[in-house]
Amino acid sequence: MTTTITRTDLIQVLEKAAAIIGRNGLCKRYLYDTRQAATGMPLADCRVDVIGALNTAAHGTPRYGGSPIVAAAEELLRQHVDAASVVAWNDRPGRDKDDAVVLLATAAAQLRAEES
Repeated sequence: MTTTITRTDLIQVLEKAAAIIGRNGLCKRYLYDTRQAATGMPLADCRVDVIGALNTAAHGTPRYGGSPIVAAAEELLRQHVDAASVVAWNDRPGRDKDDAVVLLATAAAQLRAEES
């Protein structure tokens, strides 16, 4: 079975991921803040990195779920970062949640503009 990912699907995941980081905060060096999770906080409420936010937006948890839309969104974001990967961009010193929200929102806005 082949899943077709639409531009609208990508926009929704990117915007939802931006909202998740805006609400939960940004984590570095892992998909989610394991210290928060160790206290019993639900994974969907923990700080996340950009990839963790995409996973949460797509399937409710920051853990990898093998979701094609997450892979497509990550590939799209690679075009918007000045690093070898989205993870490398996320983990740079000084990077904060506002930077991550802007990255995700900008990518979504560009896709939305291309729809018009």
